Amino acid sequence: MKVALIYPPYGRGRRSRYFPFGLAYVASALVQDGHEVRAIDMEGEDLDVDQAVRRTLSESPDVIGFGGMITRYRYVREIANRVREELPGAFLMAGNSGATTLPEMYLRACRLDAVVLGEGETTARSLVSALQNGDDWRGTSGIAYLRKSGEMALSEPRELLPDLDALPFPAWDLFPVEKYVRSVDHRQKYTRHLEVVASRGCPYGCVYCFRIYGRTIRRRSPESVVAEVEEIVRRYDIRYTGFPDDLFTSDRDFVMRTCRLLRERVPGIRWSCMGRVNTVDPEMLSVMRESGCDWISFGIESGSDEMLRRMKRGVDSTQCLEAVRMTREAGIHPDGSFMIGMFGETGDTVAETVDFCRRADMTGPILFVTPYPGTEIFGEALRRGLIPDVEKLVESMDAADRLLVNLSELPDEDLIALKEWAQGRIGLEYLLRRPFSRIPALLIRHLYLRGLGKIVEDFREAIRGSRAR
Repeated sequence: MKVALIYPPYGRGRRSRYFPFGLAYVASALVQDGHEVRAIDMEGEDLDVDQAVRRTLSESPDVIGFGGMITRYRYVREIANRVREELPGAFLMAGNSGATTLPEMYLRACRLDAVVLGEGETTARSLVSALQNGDDWRGTSGIAYLRKSGEMALSEPRELLPDLDALPFPAWDLFPVEKYVRSVDHRQKYTRHLEVVASRGCPYGCVYCFRIYGRTIRRRSPESVVAEVEEIVRRYDIRYTGFPDDLFTSDRDFVMRTCRLLRERVPGIRWSCMGRVNTVDPEMLSVMRESGCDWISFGIESGSDEMLRRMKRGVDSTQCLEAVRMTREAGIHPDGSFMIGMFGETGDTVAETVDFCRRADMTGPILFVTPYPGTEIFGEALRRGLIPDVEKLVESMDAADRLLVNLSELPDEDLIALKEWAQGRIGLEYLLRRPFSRIPALLIRHLYLRGLGKIVEDFREAIRGSRAR
């Protein structure tokens, strides 16, 4: 069958340049089954809605699938409704976090035939195969759809893939891969880069995170992971890679074996990963550095132990500081993410985050805590009446740098002012420690991620942050 897979942009005026692995894995699975697959990558090709619709119609597909996180919902809705009018016989489906957590909204508002719930490769293959053979596709496990009566129905749940090594490599060639390879990476460098997904799932219970792959970690074998690194180096002359898994460092033996293979088979490669502060130790960090790791991003989120407790992070600020220290001593750059506006947030808890960043010598954009569908705080916000209109909230989701739902008891204007103060104070203290190297790097990073207008805004925040709270 002819299948068109559409990847909408991250948000208004933004280009994240993060390769669409989820859709690329689905594409490779469908190609393996002999289907004719085309990718319409709005993110990678800078397509607007009109261009995406024209490209879709020109393919005359039998099946149209939408990927992307929930921040892309508004594009899915507009494109799906327009395509539905022009190609009434096409089968429309969507997957990923938004469709999985709000299947009924997607089915109705986007006029979809089906939603693929959770892990998508096997379900998409079964669904397209049923359509090709003229079977009753409603019997496919792992989907949601609307009955003729208008009620939503869920088919039998689909078990998660037990062996990730069985998946074919992502279908890089169906996407504008060079756009991703040649984009600036998180270090603000134009090194040829492309990431590799090494595992799925996360066992932790952070209240702000939706785990589409569940709470059981499934890992590819180190041999499979490194074979993919070798392949992207061979195909695309990759010099820098990374592992954007929810938690790459959770299994020490896996990390050590992967590092050994990287040293042996891809000497000279540099790479980064996502880590957790209670899963690293000096020996492991040293081995990671020897195999090319130069950057670890830790989800620190807050310097307040009370906020960490409310977030159910399972760590405290002392552990966070120690992990940052160990990582830096190993010769790896420790990066951190931070957020503000959790239930119970106060000026004092925000000040603790500012103090943490000072002691850790860290900076980073501070985002507002956002109750994404499927998370524990989303359910709590609904119960408290803080989300009167779910679809309106989803439509407004972009980067989490705007306050969409205030979970704290502070007035909106006070919480926004606190964020500006904290961001300014953290940034200013960090920059002034090494102004000649840090200021240019930060300007380049913000120009790429946030645009010129945001740089001016951040400069104003820094000036405000230089004043006492």
